[in-house]
Amino acid sequence: PQEEAQAFRGLLFAQYIGGSIASAMVNMTQPLTMTLPWLTQFGGLSKASKQMAAAVKDATRKTTGDKALDAALKRGEEDGTVSPQEVHDLMRQAQGKGALKSGDGTKLGNAAATAQNAVSRIAFAWGKLFSAAEQFNRRATFIAAYRTAVEQGMKNPDAFARRAIHETQGVYNKGNKPDWARGAVGSTLFTFKQYSISYAELLHRMSTQGGPEGKKAALFALAMMFLAAGAGGLPFMGDAEDIIDGIAQRLGYSFSTKQARRQFLIDSLGSGAADFVERGVSGLPGVPIDVAGRLGMNNLIPGTGLLTKKPDHTRDVLEFAGPAGDFIKRGFEGAESIVSGEVVKGVATMAPKAVANAKQAVDMYQTGMYRDQKDRKVIDVDGYDALAKAIGFQPVDVARVQDATGVQQNLIGQNKMMKSSLAEDMAKAIFEKDADKQQEIRESMQKWNKRNPESPVTIDMVAVRRRLREMNLTKAERVEKSAPKAIRADVKRALSESPA
Repeated sequence: PQEEAQAFRGLLFAQYIGGSIASAMVNMTQPLTMTLPWLTQFGGLSKASKQMAAAVKDATRKTTGDKALDAALKRGEEDGTVSPQEVHDLMRQAQGKGALKSGDGTKLGNAAATAQNAVSRIAFAWGKLFSAAEQFNRRATFIAAYRTAVEQGMKNPDAFARRAIHETQGVYNKGNKPDWARGAVGSTLFTFKQYSISYAELLHRMSTQGGPEGKKAALFALAMMFLAAGAGGLPFMGDAEDIIDGIAQRLGYSFSTKQARRQFLIDSLGSGAADFVERGVSGLPGVPIDVAGRLGMNNLIPGTGLLTKKPDHTRDVLEFAGPAGDFIKRGFEGAESIVSGEVVKGVATMAPKAVANAKQAVDMYQTGMYRDQKDRKVIDVDGYDALAKAIGFQPVDVARVQDATGVQQNLIGQNKMMKSSLAEDMAKAIFEKDADKQQEIRESMQKWNKRNPESPVTIDMVAVRRRLREMNLTKAERVEKSAPKAIRADVKRALSESPA
């Protein structure tokens, strides 16, 4: 079946995954996080580990030393099981739709073909890292599964190896998508989501269809995810945090599940062990990069952040649109910067993620600091941090600061929203001369402070009086007052001349 919106989805790949060393490296962990747990169903962890270790070594070699296995691998490559990208390239070439074109003999035609071929080569190289990682994963999986089947005395090792690839490496075609993810809109919204769904489905199949060994394999898969991303990166953890936070906030508590979990771990285990439990290998001393942010699967359900109270839900809404929404948003922001004369900033905003990371790495190396999107200092960094950013990883110290400040900013935001709400409600109650309502608001403040002694609020009477003054003004007077002094007279004149 033909894939819809293929050109746009290819552009999204180039924007967010292409050219990234980090994306390729993370992709190459799939045999460990998915294939290895699945193989433990057939002979146990020790045998599966030995087969996978040997397969990883042989996956980079031309031959495995086993003629039957080499022949099976060759068949898998030819039919697209092991090397699907290569098969698709050959099919396009056979159909006359190959990336490289020949000129028509004229100077203009030859020049156009040369230019197009240059762009095609760049595009091919841009996606080569991820493509090579994908083929490595499938080749290693095939080898390990084939040898496991032989060891277990299975009649058809070739079929078992193909099944292993389908189970653990995913079937990335239109037929393996839910109905809503088909069509131009659905397939675009589904971009980059098939892997996470495949992972969740693998856990479900092993735990419900694999018997006792399957349940053990599913638990081992979760253990591998815990090792890679910690408790905070386990499937659906972020979604559960949003639900719990949302319920707690609506009951009148200023609460962060992530903060509470981390504090509990620190109190129980100490800060060092707590960091490992929360962030996995990224929390170990001396680890320079944050892999938890890339390997974690905590946020699988889009938009759960809408359940919580926060000043701005823009990011949560954009989750429904996936990478397409972010790409369009960055496009408008970049275009606005270019129109405003900030050409370099605008181009950088719209550039692929790998290019943006490289640009930020250069800035980190030159300034000795990591800066946010508004060019404000976040933390001091060194050359090793710049190198990590250049290949696409977030330096672990930066990730810790961003994560910790993000939690505190959320709690600060809850406090400010409560304080603003009290002032707004009190101003309205005074404006309407409702004494009972004023008393209810004071009692609400007392309840909040009792439930949240670490985050008390007061009714800002200065803000209340300011709101009262604004409520007693006409709309025209409010508009006039909000205008800068330089244009206030013109605004007043324009409003006075407007028909009643």
